[in-house]
Amino acid sequence: MSINDLIAAEAAASEQNPDAPIKAGSTITRGHSRAKTLQIRLNDDELAALTSLAEGRGVPVSTLARDLLMGQLAASDTSTKALIARIRAELDALASTVA
Repeated sequence: MSINDLIAAEAAASEQNPDAPIKAGSTITRGHSRAKTLQIRLNDDELAALTSLAEGRGVPVSTLARDLLMGQLAASDTSTKALIARIRAELDALASTVA
């Protein structure tokens, strides 16, 4: 198997299972489908709380903020897919508090 074949196989596998656990030391990146940036302002305490929660989950602060935001958007959608996404987000949040 060539390196290109291996890369293609790994890419296909990662697309098949986007919710797979991320191995320690991995860098989280996303494709170019998210090309817009949202800038928000937080006070020191808010940023510290968000940073602490992100560290506890082992994800970058921006990833956690996006996940929380998307969870809130999904909560306003009544479709089955949105319900599953909301439940998953709530379970992730609960899991991060249990050690």
